Amino acid sequence: MILTKERVGRFALVIAAAAFIYLIHGAMVATLWEPAFVTGWVLLGSMLVLTLLNARKKLPFLPLANVRSWVKLHVYLGWFVVALFAVHVDFRIPNGGIEVSMAVLFLIVAASGAFGIFITRTLPARLTRRGEEVIFERIPIFRTQLREAADDLAIYSVEQTESTSIADFYVKDLKEWFSGPKDYLEHLFELNGRFFGLMQKFDSMERYLNDTEKEVLAELRALARKKSDLDYHHALQKTLKAWLFVHIPATYALLALAGVHVILAYAFTGVSL
Repeated sequence: MILTKERVGRFALVIAAAAFIYLIHGAMVATLWEPAFVTGWVLLGSMLVLTLLNARKKLPFLPLANVRSWVKLHVYLGWFVVALFAVHVDFRIPNGGIEVSMAVLFLIVAASGAFGIFITRTLPARLTRRGEEVIFERIPIFRTQLREAADDLAIYSVEQTESTSIADFYVKDLKEWFSGPKDYLEHLFELNGRFFGLMQKFDSMERYLNDTEKEVLAELRALARKKSDLDYHHALQKTLKAWLFVHIPATYALLALAGVHVILAYAFTGVSL
């Protein structure tokens, strides 16, 4: 991520806001006030604002700024909330069932949010550099088409060359690989070791073929490359979608538990809401 002047300014604002809350917290402690109620309500309010991004995406017709602006607010307010949470718990490990559960949920939300920031700013650029753009929901259809084309080529090679060399190679090294998405982690981390190994097998196979067989093998190699590109898009797009299935449910679970925490906090202190 490139740190532009705009981003540096936003981070400076987050740091200043966090420092202000910390100073207020210290001043309240020094004057024997209970700062947890103040930081708690600010924390809860901030988390509620953060959840509005999901609602804004589902209601694009509302005249409430564009989604891009909401995403920026979500990101930088999220960093502020992390600092605010540390101040709220007084920089200590919480104790008690509800407090520990909330802390665990908060860590899940914060970690998944940071992960989401990273992948949404890096994976889309990688996708544009690898193969044609493909809609995630259509990937299974394209994968089936590639598998069927590869099956047909293997059969065609036997009919055309009267040799089972390519068909045997296909059954042994390619058929299972064409059957579904493969190499998820390798594609995610740009390793590609298995695919390079597969290309080396193509090179080794080519040395023993005649010209007609080499043409068929070249077509099969092209299909294999397309399959690898498709798996690459599947891995990265799946990751871009999957992190939200952790982040959003954990966020709502945290808010629900925070509501219980507020009720209990006022019940045990005797302060009215």
